[in-house]
Amino acid sequence: MDVAVTGGTGCLGTPLIDKLVSAQACLKLLALPNDPNITYTNNSVKTITGDLNSKDALDMLCQNCDAVFHLAGRVHSVPGTEKEELEFYKVNVDGTQNLLEAAKRNKVKRIIFYSTVGVYGRDADFHGDEMSPCNPISAYAKSKYLAEQLVLNSSINGGPDGVVLRFPVVYGPLDKGNIGKLIKAVQNRVFFFFGDGNSLRSMISSKNAAAAAIKACFEPKAANELFCITDGRDYSINELINSICHALRTNWRPMHVPDSIAYLFGTFGDKLKRLHMPFPIDSDSVRKLSKPLTFSCEKADKVLGYQPVETLEKGILREVEWLNITHGSK
Repeated sequence: MDVAVTGGTGCLGTPLIDKLVSAQACLKLLALPNDPNITYTNNSVKTITGDLNSKDALDMLCQNCDAVFHLAGRVHSVPGTEKEELEFYKVNVDGTQNLLEAAKRNKVKRIIFYSTVGVYGRDADFHGDEMSPCNPISAYAKSKYLAEQLVLNSSINGGPDGVVLRFPVVYGPLDKGNIGKLIKAVQNRVFFFFGDGNSLRSMISSKNAAAAAIKACFEPKAANELFCITDGRDYSINELINSICHALRTNWRPMHVPDSIAYLFGTFGDKLKRLHMPFPIDSDSVRKLSKPLTFSCEKADKVLGYQPVETLEKGILREVEWLNITHGSK
């Protein structure tokens, strides 16, 4: 099978590339110039240099291609200016439109789009599925939601069938998000959490994300559908911390702060924030860390036949090992 991948050199892309190479797919990879993470020497991986605004690069990518896995985009960050905010739409929305047009010109059959549960606009005390209403708040989430609509409606105009995969918090090697920061905080023993640690979170191993994406590529019933993809079960904060501590080979465990005390700190932080005085805790952060945030993976199980291939413990261990090797952690 001839396939293409955009944004394939990061946390989510690397295991997808590895899985496609193992399946002996003929693979083309769109990558930015001088991407330091391009390490593929296998002859079955052809690298095309360019971005989502390059018509020639996108045509080369999609030529004689059956399916495209679209991971590239402007990632989670807080824009400081209007120009930076517009960049999310330029890359995530306009770039996706450019890719869809190239896919249509080259008769690509399917595009699999990596999206985010951020489109729901909820960061705590929420359980979502594919039918839950979306209310994206950040520029990142808004641009991803708009890109989703382009992908899901692609076939109406003669373009490829689209599949949207919404992922929660991701973990694994090359992670630059919250789990990597949490691992470092636990390693340095500067982490504590609110409540009893039993609130649940949905997460996704980068290997499990790749397994779901492959299923979405080949399953006929997935055409023009969206799916929430998780590890297939939710984890308590205690489970997550224990997995990190086990991977770090430490007996230390972070302190629990009772909810009542946490909310006092949060209220105090709110007051300082209004005075433009920095404080690490406010009511918003207390709420996020003490309330559940989960998503159903039932549709992916039923329609795609998706089953996770990696446990939380193994995925966290892989990330810890990568952090040690890459960043020289002690």
